[in-house]
Amino acid sequence: MTKTLTLIAVGAALLGGCATAATAPNPYFDPSATEFAGWVRVSGGEFQLFREQRDLDNPPSPTNCVSGALPRDPQAAARDLNGAKVVFTGRAAAWADRDGVQTLMHEGARITNQCRADYVIKADSVRVLR
Repeated sequence: MTKTLTLIAVGAALLGGCATAATAPNPYFDPSATEFAGWVRVSGGEFQLFREQRDLDNPPSPTNCVSGALPRDPQAAARDLNGAKVVFTGRAAAWADRDGVQTLMHEGARITNQCRADYVIKADSVRVLR
C-alpha cells in the first residue's frame, strides 16, 4: 500500500511538472516595452517575432521568438509581412492570463502562443523596417 501511494505521488508530481513546463522565459524580451522589433513569420492566425533573421528557418521556441497578433482584420492581412523586419507597437500580456485553455484573444484575433513563451504581444500596429 505504501509503495502504491508513493508511486501515485511521484506520478502526480511528474504530471504537475509537465503542466507548468509549457512556457519559458525569453531572455531577450522586455514585457514592459511598448515596441517590439524583430523578424516576423505569420502562421496559424498569429505572428511569431524572432530576434534574428536566421531564426525564421527554425522551429519556434521560447528562447528565439514571441507570439502575438494584431487585431483581427490587420492580422488577416499580415501574411504579407512574412520575412520582414518590423516593429510592432502594443503591449505584452502574460500567457498565464489567457482567456481560453490554449488561446488568448486580442480584438478578434486568436493567439495560440506557438513560441510557448511566458508572454505574448497584443499588437496595435506594425511598421516595416525593411
